[in-house]
Amino acid sequence: MMLSLRDNHIPMKRSIIQLIIVLLLVMTPVVSGQFGPMGYDFKDPYVEFEGLRFAVRLSTENNLYCPNPAEVSVDRSIPGTLVMQCSSLSSAGGQLINPGGIELRISSLGENRFSIAASGSHPQENCLTLLLMIKGIEVESFVSEYPQAKGIHPFSGEGGFQYSYPSRAATMPLSFITSPDKEWFVLSKDREIRRKGFACYQDHLSNEAVVVLSHDEDIRKVSRTISAPSWELGFNQTRQDIVMERCRDLEDHFGLVPWMEKETTQWIDQLKVVAFFHGVHWTGHMYNTFDQMGEQLEWICETMDGKQVMAFLPAWDGRYYNTYPEHFPDERMGGAEGLKHFVETAHELGVKVVLMLGGPNLANFDFLEKHQMSDAALKGPDGVPQVQNWLDWNADLAKETMGLIMNFGHPKYRDYMVDKTAELFDLYGVDGVFLDGTLRWENAPDYSPYEGLVQYTREIRTRYPDRLIMGEDGYDAVYGLFDMFHTSGGPLGLENFMLRYTRQFYYLSYPAENGSAGIHEIGWSDQSHTIRSAQPEYTTPSVSMLYGILDNHGDAIREKLSSYRKWQLKQCPVMKK
Repeated sequence: MMLSLRDNHIPMKRSIIQLIIVLLLVMTPVVSGQFGPMGYDFKDPYVEFEGLRFAVRLSTENNLYCPNPAEVSVDRSIPGTLVMQCSSLSSAGGQLINPGGIELRISSLGENRFSIAASGSHPQENCLTLLLMIKGIEVESFVSEYPQAKGIHPFSGEGGFQYSYPSRAATMPLSFITSPDKEWFVLSKDREIRRKGFACYQDHLSNEAVVVLSHDEDIRKVSRTISAPSWELGFNQTRQDIVMERCRDLEDHFGLVPWMEKETTQWIDQLKVVAFFHGVHWTGHMYNTFDQMGEQLEWICETMDGKQVMAFLPAWDGRYYNTYPEHFPDERMGGAEGLKHFVETAHELGVKVVLMLGGPNLANFDFLEKHQMSDAALKGPDGVPQVQNWLDWNADLAKETMGLIMNFGHPKYRDYMVDKTAELFDLYGVDGVFLDGTLRWENAPDYSPYEGLVQYTREIRTRYPDRLIMGEDGYDAVYGLFDMFHTSGGPLGLENFMLRYTRQFYYLSYPAENGSAGIHEIGWSDQSHTIRSAQPEYTTPSVSMLYGILDNHGDAIREKLSSYRKWQLKQCPVMKK
């Protein structure tokens, strides 16, 4: 269902939009996602190659198919290569036979490595996904990220797991598969950003693990044929070497530039602390005015050289999330003049100022109605807009429905955000902006959120080459677009590959000295995931400032700042290879 505000004869108010979304949510059955083998033998024809067995399935808009076993041909005439072909499709365990075709090609690349490619077609149905199934690996676990990003997936032979790229759990289209005697890797060589799935489950008929890899076509380009870029599968290579191989793919095909080759951002490595100056909580509680922020910043710079400090302002535009993405200085905090004065104070101290923006994470219903922009919501492959509704901001035991998650690929919304960013740079002299939720990606049917971020960052850098662009979380192809990220203790990516392209600072929920996370939804976070999973040797230190906190915690904060003056980013091989 698509939401529209274009009908001038029937004005659509926010309450009506919310009602429609609530009805969508209520009418959608709440079910647990089923994953694993079907309750019957699908009768996939497997082929053997170098001690492993391989099968392939084709998913269309209507059903799931495998090659018809009665018509499969296998060609091994080319040394080191196997080609399986079939000119008809089987579904429902062979009960249904359909026209169409599937091809699976496996080639040995030497040094314990294979290349695996597949293609499929259907005469009437659009082709969505190709699934590669592998047997013969004694799976102990999959490793796609560090533990804090939920990137460790043990496998015991019961149940199963699945995850996808791009996501927090997989910031590269890459996984390592541990087994008792060796570690395997599987890496997609796709030169576009398209969804990749990773899974493992127990085949109860043959009593063995099945490794499943999927490639989804860009939903904007689906047709009755599909080809999956090659997967490379192998073992006995170090994680660092395989991660670097993906890095080379990023640099060759996605235009990423290693950090050390960027001249305009080298000064960031001189930063010793990012100071969070919290503004206004979702409920309206104000932690700081702009003048109070200025007083605290001057106090910080009694201990720290201003050039080593960055001032990061969340909720500077009023109640956190409530006004996104209007982004005007909050009057209660001091309005436009108060923000200008704070920036001037910061610059006199040598401190750079960054403002937090809603980015892809949210546009509220008032904004959507005012700008007739509901069609800019980030949609899933089914075309359903994604709702921002997963937090209980005011602790009333009910989650707030804030608005819609937005797609930077939508030209009207992207142009609005470019103009808003330029306005903040021009009017207030701030040094950078931070986009909330840059990780957000879907196989959207209208616009690519990844391509939208590429266009946004390109335009801002062309117009303002000396300003900063920052983001929250992300994935490999996005890391190189931004100067810094704030991440929830991670992910830094496998082998810390994020540091090859950008830098990170602590997540916004990093608590103030009294334990409060300020405007962040965690609230009191002195035992939060952010602290427990942080890797301080790779993360620019932070302090959270709430007005009045110096009265009781000034000595502790000063001691922390004094220790930060000695902080140095730990080097790792991926940064320089």
